[in-house]
Amino acid sequence: MIPYLSDAMRFYLRDGVDWDTYFSMRKGAQTDAAIERDALAEIVDTAAKLCASLEPELRAGWAQAARLEQGEVVHPPHIARSYKALAEVGLVSFGVDEQYGGFGLPVLVTNTILQMISRADAGLMTVIGLQAGVADDIQMYASEELKQRYLPGFAKGELMGAMDLTEPQAGSDLGGITTRATEDGGKVFLDGNKIFITNGGSQVHLVLARDGE
Repeated sequence: MIPYLSDAMRFYLRDGVDWDTYFSMRKGAQTDAAIERDALAEIVDTAAKLCASLEPELRAGWAQAARLEQGEVVHPPHIARSYKALAEVGLVSFGVDEQYGGFGLPVLVTNTILQMISRADAGLMTVIGLQAGVADDIQMYASEELKQRYLPGFAKGELMGAMDLTEPQAGSDLGGITTRATEDGGKVFLDGNKIFITNGGSQVHLVLARDGE
């Protein structure tokens, strides 16, 4: 089997970024960039080994689909076990900052790990990729109260996320959506329809809508 962490990937991760400047800007001039680089390398190496170990069961289970039982989505066993294994080592919401229990990984590294997960199973990557994206949006745009409420759960793999985009008349064309969001008295009201939401069984949904005003 071709290694999950190839020489080309190692090259880009090692030499494709000025890590000294990156860590200095992000964590301060006193940060030991060498230690930080070694930590990133260890995380990526862990992801590569874990994805390689999960691949056989994931590929054997490709024909198994998720089920809807009493209104709850039940993932097939190979997806559930693989998700748990990745969550146990903190590899489900990569970009969540350390203060909320995550690794705060840079985008280059998160995309590398997502590529590995996708190679093992594209469906599992979709679940984790959406979850990571939802967590990133909450981290970037939400209030501190919402960050404290949700981000630790994302980092631990206790919460999954979905982005409610698709609409009957627009498909997944973001420019064609008509759902409106309006605020009144401190509350936000939604007016529209959403269908076929990927990872729709998640606990946290970000609804994509137009400003009603």
